Amino acid sequence: MIPNPTPSGSQPYARLLIIQPAVPAYRVPFFEALIPRLLEQGIVTTVGTGGYSQNARSDETENTWSRSAPDRLAGRAGGFRWRQWNTAAERPDLIIVEQAVKNLETYPLLVRQHLGGPSVAVWGHGRSYSTPQGPRAAALKQFLTRRSQWFFAYTQAGADHVVANGFPATRVSVLNNTIDTDCLRLDLEAVSDQDVDTFSRRHGLTPGRTALFLGGVDKAKGIDFLLESARQAAQLLPGFVLLVGGTGAQFADVQAAERSGVPVRALGRLDGAEKALALKCADVLAIPEWIGLVAVDSLVAGRPIVSTWHPSHSPEHEYLTTDGTAVFLDHEAVGYAQGLVDLLSTPDRLKAMQRRCIDESAKYSLDHMVEAFVEGVLVWAALRPHRVMSH
Repeated sequence: MIPNPTPSGSQPYARLLIIQPAVPAYRVPFFEALIPRLLEQGIVTTVGTGGYSQNARSDETENTWSRSAPDRLAGRAGGFRWRQWNTAAERPDLIIVEQAVKNLETYPLLVRQHLGGPSVAVWGHGRSYSTPQGPRAAALKQFLTRRSQWFFAYTQAGADHVVANGFPATRVSVLNNTIDTDCLRLDLEAVSDQDVDTFSRRHGLTPGRTALFLGGVDKAKGIDFLLESARQAAQLLPGFVLLVGGTGAQFADVQAAERSGVPVRALGRLDGAEKALALKCADVLAIPEWIGLVAVDSLVAGRPIVSTWHPSHSPEHEYLTTDGTAVFLDHEAVGYAQGLVDLLSTPDRLKAMQRRCIDESAKYSLDHMVEAFVEGVLVWAALRPHRVMSH
């Protein structure tokens, strides 16, 4: 448990700088809950962002608690980044960096830490998930991680990986990375039967025959594979429709496929009530590649994921259980389409998986994630002498 806040002025303050490549919209509720909780404990927090961009997905935000810094590219094809964050100006006592060998600012920060500079912690997956990484880069990632003072792991498997590679288990916080599940539940509860009926009529949906894709509409998410699978599924199951929620570099391809008669509906980016409505109107989620936080959407909404055994999945895919809350198939369009159709065509199996998803969703909440993060910061901060923050 987090100790009771110490009254203002009776304990030294500390400054925390969290360096992130960007602040996507899904991360905003986390920081807005975290920052005041840390302030109650005397930790003043700033989120430092660089120039990394996924603007095609339209998922970045600006906030009063974040500060941007120049972001220079280096190396072949800009594979390395140097965020010129002026830590002297912020005078942090504690710095959290992303677990990534490409972020060149991490190296001098780790050196300065051992020369009396700010204490450094790492926040990350634990190992490489979605992006292939050679043995040298993987070894360097663990080398850098071991030289930090604390590790904030997205999931338990990531924590286990860094511990197996020599990081002290007593200096690891497992966050169970998530979205604001309370907000999503409220949005889902607000969707009426009339809303579902209107949406279904507008998009020509047949009850029990609708899949939904949520995420970036780009190559990394397997959009070409998904479109071909939708064509195949429609041949196997008349009335099958794939809703595509999201934007990205291939959104125009989805629109073109819809115009050509492929059973897809290009919905654009979905947030809040719009996302909840699409989830309510779908029966399953179709995510063939790169399962990330959509796993949490799936569990909270009670919509099992149909996916493939693809190496691109992020840590959050570990929240899912094969044939319990998700179906995993070989990465082949005809077989994937058949898997979608098989699940949609067996209502008892589908309903059981939907119920299982909702039961499993109780394990993941933003409150739990914030609590784990705050506890980790406080124990980590106690490992080094306090320095009073100047006002």
